[in-house]
Amino acid sequence: MSDLRLPIGIFFAIVGLLLFTMPSARAPLTEVPVNAYAGASMLLFGGAMLWLARRKS
Repeated sequence: MSDLRLPIGIFFAIVGLLLFTMPSARAPLTEVPVNAYAGASMLLFGGAMLWLARRKS
């Protein structure tokens, strides 16, 4: 496994999806949905890695 973009993309997409789809989980000291923002950015990064892995092959 010399190309790490595929497993990195899968990992970040799964973790981002979990964080983004749990609206009840919030950071304890703020009212801002930090988990949703972090999940969206992880989902975007995971999607970019999957796209780059698919583009190479």
